[in-house]
Amino acid sequence: MTKFALAVPHWGAFGDPREAARIAKRAEAAGWDGYFTWGGFLSSENPPKAYDPWVILAAVASATSWIRIGTCVAPLLAFQPHVVASIVASLDALSSGRMILGVGIGDVARSFEMFGLPGDLRTRAAQLDEALDVITRLWTGERVVHHGEHYVVDGFTLAAVPIQQPRVPIWVGGDNAPAKRRAARWDGWIGPDADPAGATVADLVQVRNELSSATHPVSLAWAGALDQSGTADWAIVPLLGSRSDCEDLVDAGPMMPL
Repeated sequence: MTKFALAVPHWGAFGDPREAARIAKRAEAAGWDGYFTWGGFLSSENPPKAYDPWVILAAVASATSWIRIGTCVAPLLAFQPHVVASIVASLDALSSGRMILGVGIGDVARSFEMFGLPGDLRTRAAQLDEALDVITRLWTGERVVHHGEHYVVDGFTLAAVPIQQPRVPIWVGGDNAPAKRRAARWDGWIGPDADPAGATVADLVQVRNELSSATHPVSLAWAGALDQSGTADWAIVPLLGSRSDCEDLVDAGPMMPL
C-alpha cells in the first residue's frame, strides 16, 4: 500500500521551524505518513528567507508522534560526513526512530562553488558515495579510520548512534541511471517532482525493474500524484502555493486522486 508524505520547502509560509512544526502536527492529525523538508543553500541573487532543514526537522520531530520525517533531498556534499552522521543520529533519537535521510548530489553548481566546493557533477557523485560510506560506518558506533580521496576520519567514534538498525534508511534522489544504481545500493529512490501528475504506472514499473539489482528491499518514492495501484511505496506531494491552499491540502489528508 502506498504511503503519502509532504515535501515542504525550508522557505516560504512553512519554512520557519515554528510554522513547520504547526503544519506537521496538522498533517499527522489528517493521516499523512511523512513530512520531508527540502535542503541545501539557495544561490540566487535574491533568495527567500530560508531556514536550516535540520533545525526544521528537529521542530517537526518534537511536534509529532508517529509520522516519518526526513530530507527530500539533502545535498550531502555541503556538509562534512561526520557532522551529518551526528545530526541524523540525533534526529533519529529525537523522533524515536522515524528519520529518513534523503540525499543527492545537488543540481546548481553555484550552490557549492560559492563555498569553494567542487561544482563538477562527476566529482560530486564520487564525494557522495564516499560520504555515505563514512556516515554508515560511523553509525555503527565503531572507531572509524578513513583516508579517502575526499574525506579523512582519523580514528573517530560516534558516541550516539541511531535508534534504527542497521541504519537510518538512506534514499537517493535523481532521475539518471547512476542515481538509480546508487539507490539500489541503499534503501530507497526518490523520483523527480517536475510534473506532479506525470508519473504513470508504466513509469514506476520501469523504475522498479531498474532497481531490481538490489539484494534487499528498496523503497520507491515518487513526488506527485499516483493511482491506487500500489506500484510506488511512497507518494511525496510538494507543498507549494498560497498558505490557505496548502493548509486545505494538508487538512484534506492523503486522498486519491490528489
